Amino acid sequence: MSRFLYSMNKSFAGWLLLVASAAVAQQNFINVPSGEVTKAGKFFFQQQLNFNEIIQSNTTIDYGLGKDFEIGLNVLGVDYAEKSNSLFLNDRNDRDPYDPLLTVNGLKQFELSETFSLSIGTQIGVNVDFDRRYRPANLTYLNARLQDWLWENFLLVTGAYYNSKHYGGAGNRMGGWAAAELPVTEKWRVMGESVFGNNAISYTSFGIIFLPRPHIPLTLGLQIPNTPSNAYALVFELTITPR
Repeated sequence: MSRFLYSMNKSFAGWLLLVASAAVAQQNFINVPSGEVTKAGKFFFQQQLNFNEIIQSNTTIDYGLGKDFEIGLNVLGVDYAEKSNSLFLNDRNDRDPYDPLLTVNGLKQFELSETFSLSIGTQIGVNVDFDRRYRPANLTYLNARLQDWLWENFLLVTGAYYNSKHYGGAGNRMGGWAAAELPVTEKWRVMGESVFGNNAISYTSFGIIFLPRPHIPLTLGLQIPNTPSNAYALVFELTITPR
C-alpha cells in the first residue's frame, strides 16, 4: 500500500477526538474483538506486531470501570519500513486506511447467562498528521460471545461491524466477523478468525496461543488476506490480562 514517508526525527503531534458511548472490548483475538470486559480497577494491555514488507505496531490499553464497562486507548497502524529506516504516514490516500491512528475505545458487556453475553462498541479517533490534516476514523460493532459452552476455555465470538473510510480504507463499510479459541492443554490453545469483506481489515487468521502464565497469553499467527489488496503477514501478540 502506498504511503507517504516522514522522517523519524520530526516531533510527535496529534490529538484525539474523544467521542465514545457504549462500546465493545478492544481485546482482540488478532483482528476480531473478544468482547471480554476488563475487571473493575484493573488494566489490560495488548501489543500486536504484524510482519511483512513493513512492521506494523498496534497497541491497546484498557481500564475496567466496573458494572461491565471499560474504557481505553489505541495506537494503531504505526508502520515501519526497515529498508528505508523510517515510519510511514498516510493522510491523503483514501484507498488505504489513514495511519497512524490514535483512538479511544470503550466497552459495555451484557451478560445474558453464565455462558452467553452481548457487547456493543466503537473505536473513535483521528490520524496523526504533522500538516494538520486530521481526519476522523471509526470502527463500531456488535458482538455475541459464547464461552465455556462445550468445554472449559472454549470461546466463540460472532458479530457485525461498521468501519469508516479512514479506518478501513476503500471497500465495504458494513461487514461481519467470527472467531473461535479452543484449548489444547492447560498452557496451549489454538484460534481462528475471519473478518468478512473487501477492505483493509478483511483477513482470515490462524494462531497458536501459549500461556507461560495464566494472565500472559502469547500469540503467534498468520494473516491471510480476504481481498487481493491486502498482504499476508506473520503476527505476534503479547497480552497482559488482570490477575
